[in-house]
Amino acid sequence: MIVIGAGISGIAAARTLHSYGHVVEVIEKGRGVGGRMATRRFAGARFDHGAQFFTSRGSEFTKLIENANRDGAVKKWTNGFSDNPDGYARWCGSSGMTSLVKWMVAEGNINVRTATTVTDLRDMPANAYVLTPPVPQSLAILSFSQMLPNPKTQIELSAISYKPTIAILLRLDQSPERFPEHGGVQFLEHRDLAFISDNQRKGISDEPAFTVHLSNELSDSLWEDSDEEVLAATTALIKDHLNGVAVTDFQIQRWRYAGPEEVRAEPTIVWGANPTIALAGEAFAGPKVEGAFRSGVAAAEMINVALSSS
Repeated sequence: MIVIGAGISGIAAARTLHSYGHVVEVIEKGRGVGGRMATRRFAGARFDHGAQFFTSRGSEFTKLIENANRDGAVKKWTNGFSDNPDGYARWCGSSGMTSLVKWMVAEGNINVRTATTVTDLRDMPANAYVLTPPVPQSLAILSFSQMLPNPKTQIELSAISYKPTIAILLRLDQSPERFPEHGGVQFLEHRDLAFISDNQRKGISDEPAFTVHLSNELSDSLWEDSDEEVLAATTALIKDHLNGVAVTDFQIQRWRYAGPEEVRAEPTIVWGANPTIALAGEAFAGPKVEGAFRSGVAAAEMINVALSSS
C-alpha cells in the first residue's frame, strides 16, 4: 500500500494499516516528516513555523499523546494563552512540533521515502492508496493518474478551498522582557495577527526566536509582496511585543493551504477497487491536529475493511 504525505494524517494512516498487517510505504515530497507540524533551524535558533500546539480530547489520540509524553517526544506547553487560562492542556513537541510525527514513525516502524514528488500513482502500483495532501493537490495527482472518483464526488471535493497563512520567523538579539512566561500569545479576534510564539520560552530553542502567524486576511493581502515588505509590516504590528529588541535575521514561510475554509463532516472518503483510494487530512473531521490524526486512522480502517471483503 502507498500513503502520500508524511504529515500526522499520513503517518496515522500508515501506522494503522501496518497494525493490520499490511505492507505500507509513505511517500513524502519534502525532506522530512511532519507536514505543517514543522520545525526549522536557522541562525542558531529553532522555530516551530506551522502548527504551534495541539490539544487532545478523544481517547485514541489521548493514548497516543500519553505514550509520546512517556517517551519524551511531547510535553505540555501551557493550560491556555489568555489571562485566565481554561486549564485545558496545550501540547507541543519536546524539540519542536515535528517531534511527535518523528516519534510516530520510529515507534511504528514506518517506511518513509522523502524528497519524492508523486505525479502519477501508476508509477508505483499498489492495491490501495491513501492521499493526505491538501485536496486540490490530491485531485491533481488523481486526475493525472486517471483515478478520480465519480463526477458528483469530484465536484464536491473540487469545492473545498483553503485559507493562506504567512509565518514570519524572527531571530532576535535577546529575549523581550515583557512577554508571557510560557511564550505564547493567541489572537482570537485580531484583524492582522493570529499567533506569536517565543520559541525560547516555549523550550524548543536555546536562542531568542519569535514565530509570528499573520491572520488569513492579512496573509492573503501580503501574499505577493516581497519578504522584506512582509517583514516590515510584521515588525510594525508586533512592535510592543518586541519591546525594543532587534531582529538579527528572518525567514518567511508561506502556507498556501494553511487550513480548510470548511470541514467535511465525514473523516475520510473512499472509493474504488483494485486499487482502493482514500482521501484524508484536515479537510475531513476537523482542521486541528487531532482531527487530521483521526482522519488518517479512519481512512486506513476503511481501506482495511474494503480489502478484507474483496
